[in-house]
Amino acid sequence: MASILYRSHSTRCISRAAGFNGCITSTRRAFVDPRLTSRSGSLPSFVRSISSQVSNDHISKLDPILLRDACRCSQCIDPSTQQREFVFSDIPIDIQVSSAQSTSSSGYEVRWTNDISGLNDHVSQYSNTDLQSIASRTLPQTKGRTEVELWDRDIFSNKVSQSVDYQDLLGNTTSLSNALNQFRAYGLIFVNNIPEDSEAVRHIVNRLALLKNTFYGETWDVRSVPQAKNVAYTSKILGFHMDLLYMKEPPGVQLLHCIHNSCTGGESEFADTFKAVEVLRYEQPEYVNLLCKSTIRYGYDNDNHFYTDEKPVIKLSQPADARDANFMKYVERVYWSPPFIDTIATSTTTANISGFVKASKAFADILQRPEMIFETKMESGTCAVFDNLRVVHARKAFDMNSGKRWLKGVYGDYQDIFSKTVKHVDRRGCKTQ
Repeated sequence: MASILYRSHSTRCISRAAGFNGCITSTRRAFVDPRLTSRSGSLPSFVRSISSQVSNDHISKLDPILLRDACRCSQCIDPSTQQREFVFSDIPIDIQVSSAQSTSSSGYEVRWTNDISGLNDHVSQYSNTDLQSIASRTLPQTKGRTEVELWDRDIFSNKVSQSVDYQDLLGNTTSLSNALNQFRAYGLIFVNNIPEDSEAVRHIVNRLALLKNTFYGETWDVRSVPQAKNVAYTSKILGFHMDLLYMKEPPGVQLLHCIHNSCTGGESEFADTFKAVEVLRYEQPEYVNLLCKSTIRYGYDNDNHFYTDEKPVIKLSQPADARDANFMKYVERVYWSPPFIDTIATSTTTANISGFVKASKAFADILQRPEMIFETKMESGTCAVFDNLRVVHARKAFDMNSGKRWLKGVYGDYQDIFSKTVKHVDRRGCKTQ
């Protein structure tokens, strides 16, 4: 899952917790991959001042090796394969810019002294965005921009266009773009009007991302079965969790297609763990810090399969204190799957076991608050698509003798849906029509 940077559109300062110096932000945040910003949080002054007219002095302040490495002309990048035609280690250490001139297209032509051997009369061309990216050693800021919105029950129920038509999703690029952007914003969308076809979920996942095969198979059935190897295959209540956290790289996307659901009970529940982190940060920031530092071990040892891995509850893109105003922009993932945690006496690395239990209970209690939970009884022909590393899901118990309940599941990788999203946003982060 790509790291997440939050930008608040509005804030209100608070002093709820001792030592808390932050603000509670509005739920509307702009998503920007942290790689798209400089390490210091702002671009160097000489880059910020770049206009359509650039002098040799501006260019000379950029590291010539980084500048040369970023050239994407046809001599350096194959136009068809988009792969490099040179090895970065071939760039001479003493390479220098011999001249830099602005062009009519608001770009710059750069010529070199001591260029890579064999590239005679080589000219590099750069745009303003290229130079900003090089100066901050980042990816171009046109990539991967959309909005992330923290949500609770009321926000998701009242403000979110909750579903997309199955045929529109498969056949209409605008519907695909809207679905991808909504997934990126909320981590949860619904597809409706799906035919009674057990293969339909394959079409959906391959439209949004790519199907990920696991030991459960390419697709899997959620039905009650005797001597089940997973609580999902029973009629029991299934608490909030994420799937396959015992794997080194759990799937970032999960789809559940409801083919039949005539049983009494069995309502589905969803909650935004990022929102829960923000609430806990407001109420008990020291608990958030503990959940960032303490790792717990997840495990699955059943039916001839063995998987295990350690993860923190809250994963940050870089160390940060929950009391800092900018803390939420460093929250990258949340890992929460109590049914698959090994015993905490051996799984948590913190010496403060009681503190870890208190922090975990506080987090779990927030997720269980009614105002945090979006509940729905999925109807036949509906598919839930959700971010498995942000949105927890649960199921109420149901009476298996009262009807029929059959869901078809499939996983996808986060990078694949992120790739699709990048290709469906324009340079301003808006949806492609």
